[in-house]
Amino acid sequence: MLCFRVLRNGRHITTAGVPDFGVLSTILTWVRRPHDESNANPELTLHVGGSVGREHREHLKWCYANNIRAGDVLTVEVRDDVESDPPRERYLDEEAGLDDVARLQLRKKSLEAQLSDVNEALRERGAA
Repeated sequence: MLCFRVLRNGRHITTAGVPDFGVLSTILTWVRRPHDESNANPELTLHVGGSVGREHREHLKWCYANNIRAGDVLTVEVRDDVESDPPRERYLDEEAGLDDVARLQLRKKSLEAQLSDVNEALRERGAA
């Protein structure tokens, strides 16, 4: 099995891998927005995760670190000679096992809830 062995400043964080078919990712993200707390304190996060199963609907998470700092050295080794650590979290996509009609009904319900929130925000601003 192909694995990502992730280290921070030379210390092992996790070894992630998925058997057979799936998705495996290691993502380093920096965010600084002008109008919230990230303006003064930019967000720097590391996420190691993936997905498996039919249509990749089972999601896996090995690591989510939001304490990454400038100067940290992050290393990702691509290995096929090590075992994967078990993921810290596993969860199924809410659409797993649904047929096309049920999936569309779920999406419709979500969009109706979003539209209700938009209408409420417009009413609060006197624009409805």
